[in-house]
Order: sequence, then C-alpha cells, then structure tokens
Amino acid sequence: MLLDTNHLRSATSDRQQQAAQIACACLEEAPASLWWRIGGSAFLAMNGMVFSIALNGSDVTPAERYNLELTVFFVTLPVFFLLSWEFLQATWRSLLLRQLSIEFLFLLGIVSSLTASALFFIRGTGNGYADVAAMLLVIYALGRQIGAYGKQRVLESWEEWSPSKRQAHRLNGETVSAADVQPGDKIRVFPGEVVPVDCRIIAGSAFLHESSITGESLANGKSIGDQVMAGSFPIDASFDAEVTAPASGNQIDQVRALIESGLSRPGQEQRTAMKVLRWFVPFVVLASIATFLWHSQNMVWDQAVFIALSVTVIACPCALGFATPLAVWTAIAKLRELGIVARSGEAIEKLAEIDTVVFDKTGTLTLPEEYTATWQVSPAWQNQVAELRFLLREAEVSSRHALSRTLAPLWNSTVNATTTLTQVRLLPGVGIEADFQNGRHLFAGTVDGHQLVVRVDEVLAATIDLVEKQAPSVSPAIKELESLFIKVILSTGDSADRASAIPISTQLSRQSPAQKHALMLQLHDEGRKVLFAGDGLNDSAAMAWSHVACAAPDSAAWVRDLSGLLFLHRDWSQLARAIVIARKTRKVVRWNIGFSLAYNAFGIIAASAGLLHPVASALIMMASSLTVIIYSMQLMDWEPAE
Repeated sequence: MLLDTNHLRSATSDRQQQAAQIACACLEEAPASLWWRIGGSAFLAMNGMVFSIALNGSDVTPAERYNLELTVFFVTLPVFFLLSWEFLQATWRSLLLRQLSIEFLFLLGIVSSLTASALFFIRGTGNGYADVAAMLLVIYALGRQIGAYGKQRVLESWEEWSPSKRQAHRLNGETVSAADVQPGDKIRVFPGEVVPVDCRIIAGSAFLHESSITGESLANGKSIGDQVMAGSFPIDASFDAEVTAPASGNQIDQVRALIESGLSRPGQEQRTAMKVLRWFVPFVVLASIATFLWHSQNMVWDQAVFIALSVTVIACPCALGFATPLAVWTAIAKLRELGIVARSGEAIEKLAEIDTVVFDKTGTLTLPEEYTATWQVSPAWQNQVAELRFLLREAEVSSRHALSRTLAPLWNSTVNATTTLTQVRLLPGVGIEADFQNGRHLFAGTVDGHQLVVRVDEVLAATIDLVEKQAPSVSPAIKELESLFIKVILSTGDSADRASAIPISTQLSRQSPAQKHALMLQLHDEGRKVLFAGDGLNDSAAMAWSHVACAAPDSAAWVRDLSGLLFLHRDWSQLARAIVIARKTRKVVRWNIGFSLAYNAFGIIAASAGLLHPVASALIMMASSLTVIIYSMQLMDWEPAE
C-alpha cells in the first residue's frame, strides 16, 4: 500500500509540476539578450501608443487617419518580430498539454487587437489597435523575464558550485573539470581551493572549513581515511584524496537539484491561482462576447467591437501567472541564505501556518557523536586516581578508539608514567582491553549504551557518564519561536533525566515511534499546524503526519524524502526567521491575488460599460501588472527584524 501511495503522490506531483510550468512560462532562465529586445520593443510600443492617443484626440479626415494608423502599425511591427518567438513557444506548450494558461489571455487580446486593425485597414472605418497588441506582448515578455530573474536569484549562489565550474587537480599535474573525474580517481587539493568532489583523504591532513555545506563556523581537522565534502576547502595544508562520488552525485549537487525541483512544485496558494487562471480565460472570452452582443444592439458594429476589445485588454492575470510564483521563488532564495532548503512552494506556505514546533532530541537538538564525559572513581581507587588516569589514557590513545577524543578531558597528560603498555585489543561494540608491563589488566567498555565502566584487574575502578552536547543555538531558538507565539514541544525516546537539559518546558520522554505519531494526531485534532523536526527512523511516522516536516543535518535518506524543509546546519535559531519570511511571503501572495481579483472585477465592469478606450485599458493593465510584480520583488531586499 505504501508503494501505491508513493506512486500516486509522484503522479500528482508530476501533474502539479506541469501545471506550474504552463501557468507561467518563465521556469527556464530567459536569455540576457531578451532584456535588450524588451527595452527596444517597449520604446516602440510606447511611442506607438502615444501617437495613437494623440490621433484619437485629433480631428482628422478618414484618409489622414488611415495613413496615420498605418504609420503606427509600421512603428510597432518590429515588436512582433522581437518578442513573438518565446510567446508562441509557451502558447504551443500549453496547447500540447490542453491547458488554458496566461498565454491564451494575452493571445486573445493580441489577436483581437490585430483583427480589429485588419478590419480597419480593409474597410477604412473604425480604429487601428496595433499599438495595443504590441504593448500586450511587451507586458507578457516583461513579466516572463522578471520571473526568470526571480528563479535565477534562487540558483545564482549555487552556480559557482556546478561541476563545470569546479576544477580538479590530478596527481600527474593535469587540471580538469570536476565533471570529468570519476569515483576511484586520485586528486590533490591545495590550501584555499574548493574541494571539487566528494572524496576520501589518502595522504596528508588539513583543517577544512565546511561552513558553506554544514553551517559550522569552526574548521574541522581531517586526516587519512576521513571523508571530505565538495564545497569545503582546506586552510592550512594540501592533501591527496580518492574520489568517492561522481561530480553530479555530490551532496552539494543533490541540494542544488532539490532547490531546482522545488521551484517547479507549486504550493496550495499557487495551485489556487492556477485554478482561478483556468476559469479566468473562458470568463474573459464570454464577457467580451456578451459585451459585443449587448452593445451591437444599440450601436454600430465597429463601436461594439471597440468596447469588447477593451474588455479583453483590461483583463490582467499577471498576479496569478507572474507575481505569485516570483514571491515564492524569492522566499526559497531567502531560506537558502539562512542555510535551509525548501523543497517546494507548498513548504513555504505550510511553514507560514505553523503554530507548533515539535523537536526530536538525539541527533536533532544534540550534536551527533559528541558527548561531555564525567566519571565517578570507586572507593578502591580514590588514592590511585593518577595511575588510573595514566592507564586509561595509554589504552585509549594507543587503540585509537572512537571515544578517545571524548574521554580526553578525564586524564592528565602531564601524569608521570608508571608502567608500559604491552598490548591493546579492540572489542567491537563493547570497548577495549589492555595489558601493561607491571601486570595490570584494564577493561573500558559500555554497559547500557551510555554509561562506560573502567575495570582494573577485574575490579570496578570508575563509571563514566556520557552526556550529549546540545547545539549551541537551542536556547535562543526556543526563545525566538516562543516570541512568535509558537508552542514548542520536545518529543524524545530518551529518558526524562537526559531530556531535562533541553530548555523546553513541555517535554515528552521515552516516546516510541507510535507515541510520536499519536502526538501528531492529537495536535491535529486540536487544530494545530505542526512542524516536526527530526532525523531518524523513529521520527519518520510523526514527520509524515505533521503539517510540514523539517530534516536535521545528517538525517536518514527517507527522512529527507519526507521533509519539506532541509536544514544544512544546526543553527535552529534560523527556524524562527524562516517562519517570519514565510509569513511575509504569504501576505504578499494573498495581497496579489486579492488585488488581481478586485482589479479585474472593476476593470471588466468599467470596460463592458464602454467607459474605457482600448488604449486606456492597455495602460491600466500595464500599471496593474507592474504593481503586483514590484510588490513581489520587494521581498528580494526585505529582511526580517532581528
């Protein structure tokens, strides 16, 4: 059943993605030359429109009008050669998918204007509207290019990380593109240079900055056998490494792919805008036809066409087709700057609705494999602590046990040697055993997965407690979320004692996966919109039933698949800022849709009543289009208050 559900979800997602691409033909970045074509076309169209306004306000003879309208036609004619190709391509894609898109409404206005102009030149009566058709094409191209710019803003910070832009140095001195290296190839990375691909160190060691990938501000030491991620860079030394993944399979490229796919997945409000758009096109057509039929009963045919054309031209779906996706894409870019990947527009919309955040503890609010160690020395060894420290240090350091760095604060490096280590043995999954020259035998190993014991000569010498280290941002993150009137809950499978170190007032401990899932159902029944932040299998059921899920860094693959949001670091204080950005985006989107509906309602009524000239309708439409687009673009430079 799970496979069937996933298949259905995938099919639905594909349909939504196709609809998003049709509703706004700006998902592919427009060529830079289009800005020049738009600028030149706008100059010609505006001049033609100004000339037409002057002509309509002047008392001229029919012959003079004919010649002057012909001049307007030839002035605006280059616009159709400069801008029609992209428009016709998008319209053709809509036809292939049998979708009524924004292109059809523009097509209707352009064809109507050119048809009325053709009738004028054939019959010699009425007016020409080539300038109106040209202006409609300019408005469409401008909205399309701004949409492309919005998407480009999301991805431009990742462009330098594309495989074709990264360089790799082979051990023979050859420098190639990262796209040309394959798993198993050997490369050399120099200080200050970006690691081009995911790799494993085979010679040398270095401190590496990984802030662009993980968000950690401190450099991490890496040596032979350690994995290094593409996008990090060494700061003090070079090293040789073996490539472990193809250029397109690196973690940084996977994140980039998630962002790209997220741009094509519309959210609920975007889908609402698309539904309105599908009804909007036939509504405008019917309104235009009804206007023509009504006025043709009381006036000449040319005047009825004149008024019906105003209805077609005044209709403006730009808030639905251009401004709404632009606002969502900008929000995705803003979250990326915070180190958060939003996998779809829907994730942004759901994030704006959040009123409750539930955190997992282990691996989410705590740092993986990082502990604070404390010990209790048994009475039998109270007078021999120095020797115990020495024995433990020699055994752990010589064995290179995984916990040796964690336990390092327990021994004193200046203690005098009392004997010599003769043998050390690793006990997989348990700990270590060590023998010393003076006959001492030491065992250090786990009892219950958290507590370690140290025995010397089969006698208990000390117990060691390991406490997970919290991410430094946990406390400020909780305060910032609560300042937004968001309820914060801790749901952990760990004990209450260990959970108590987390500064969250509402805590649920010893939670099984089923209990976490039940918590989601309970909060849902209470009407709450819940964000669940987790990292492992025990969180997956709860995350699947949350309003929106957030995956912590280093989460399991299936957790990332379930999540609408992916954190690239452990600075959870950025979550509150992300919610503020999402709420601002929702406000912009709703304002755009509301403005569009109100504008079109009043505009179509006024045009149907014969109160608007087609040229005036085109100017008003242009103003409304620019209004919603500019309102959406202000998100690009907007920053949430600290």
